[in-house]
Amino acid sequence: MKKELILLILLFLNISLFSQVNFENLSLSEAFQKSKETGKLIFLQLESSDCLQCNEVADKAFTNKSLGEKLYQSFICIKISANHPDRETANKLFNKKTDSFGSFFIAPDNSLIHVYNKTTTKSDVYEKEADIALTKAGEGIRLIALQNQYKEGNRSIGFLELYLNTLKALKLNTDDLLEEYITLLPSDSISSLKTFIFVINMTPLLESKAYEKIGKFYETINKKNYNGSYPFHSTFKTAIAYKSLKKAINEKDEVYAIKVADYSRNIYPKEPEKASKAYYSNLLEYYISVIDTVKYFKIAAFYFDRFYMDISIDSIRKNDTIKMNELAKKTTAKIEKKGDSVIMRKEISYKSETQSLSNQLSEAARYFFFFFSNQEYLLKAINWAKKALEFHESFTTQNTYALLLNKKGQKQEAISWQEKAILLKKKYGLDTKSLEKELKEMK
Repeated sequence: MKKELILLILLFLNISLFSQVNFENLSLSEAFQKSKETGKLIFLQLESSDCLQCNEVADKAFTNKSLGEKLYQSFICIKISANHPDRETANKLFNKKTDSFGSFFIAPDNSLIHVYNKTTTKSDVYEKEADIALTKAGEGIRLIALQNQYKEGNRSIGFLELYLNTLKALKLNTDDLLEEYITLLPSDSISSLKTFIFVINMTPLLESKAYEKIGKFYETINKKNYNGSYPFHSTFKTAIAYKSLKKAINEKDEVYAIKVADYSRNIYPKEPEKASKAYYSNLLEYYISVIDTVKYFKIAAFYFDRFYMDISIDSIRKNDTIKMNELAKKTTAKIEKKGDSVIMRKEISYKSETQSLSNQLSEAARYFFFFFSNQEYLLKAINWAKKALEFHESFTTQNTYALLLNKKGQKQEAISWQEKAILLKKKYGLDTKSLEKELKEMK
C-alpha cells in the first residue's frame, strides 16, 4: 500500500510538471551549471518592469500543457522579475537595457542563441520560438565563437559583417562594432551598393561615423544610378530616429533627443502635419521615459487634442479593413479535412491602427490620472479615454476611463465601466484581482 502511494505521488508530480511550464527556483549561475551538466538549453523569461499586462499575457501562455511538455524536455526554465537579484547580471551579460523583457534562449556554453522580444497568450508562438532556438543551437558558429575570434584579433570585413549580423539577429547592441567596421572599410567601398545596404540595415545612430558615411555612400550611389533600386526612404530614416531616441533616453541626453526630434520632423518635408506630429511624439517619448513630467504634460496637453481628437474613426477602420484584406490575400491558406468537408483556414497577425491609437490615448489619459487633480486636466484626460474607447474597447482602456470618472466624482458611471473591464479581462482568462480591488474602493 505504501509503495502504491509513493507511485501515485510520483505520477501526480509528473502530471503537474507537464500541466504548465515549470519555472525552477534557480539563480542564474545555478541554471548555467545545471545546463552544463544536463546539456539542456536555458529558457529565461525576463519579466517587464513596467508592463504588468505584458507579464500577465505571457503567464497565460505558460499554463499550456503542450508548451510545458516541450520546454520540460529540452530546457531549464527560469523566470527573472524586475526586482530579482539576478536582474542586473542578466542585463549586463546579454547587453540588455533595464526595461527589456521577453524570452531568452541560452546554450550550455552560456551563449545567447535566440531572443523573442515580445509576450503573447498564444502558447504555439513560444513553441515555434523554442524550435527556432533548438535549430540555432545545432548550427556551427555561435555568438561565443564569434566573440572569441574578435578577441583574438580577427578584423576582416567579412568576419565583422557576420558578427554584426549575428548581434542584430539576437537584438544585441551593434553600435560600437559598426563604428569600428566603418573605420576599417577600404576607400573604394564608398561606391559599393552592397556595403551601403549593409550599413543601412544595421541602423546607424544619428551623428555617428556610420551615419555620416551613409550620406557619402548615397551621394556616390546616386551618381551611379543606383537610387532607383535602393532609395534612402523614410522607412530607414524612421528606424534611425527610433534607435537614436533610445540612446538619448538611456543617456538622459535632452540635447540629443531634440536633435532626433528635428531629424524626425525633416523626414516629411512635404507633409507639415505629419512632420509636426513626428517632432512632438519623439519629445513626448523622451520626457515620459526620463520622468520629466513637467515637460511631458506641457506638450501632451495640446499634442493629443491636436493630433488625435479630430481623427475620423470610420476612415481609420476602413483603412484597417483594407490592410487586413490585403494581408489575407498574401497569406497561404491551411487546408484541413473534416469528414467529407474541406476547410481552408488563413491565420494573419495584424495590429490595427484603431487599436494603436486607442492605446496611445489611453496611456496619456492614465498618466494624467496619476499626476493631476486639476479639473481642467481631468476633463481633458476623460475625453481622451472616451475617444480611445471609440477606437477600440480593451479592458485597460475601460479601466482607465473608470478611474478618471471616479476621480471626477462620477461614481456610478465609473463602477459600470470598471465592471465591464473586469468581465472583459476574465474573458481572456487573466487575473482580475487588482481591478476588483479598485472596484471595491470605488464603492
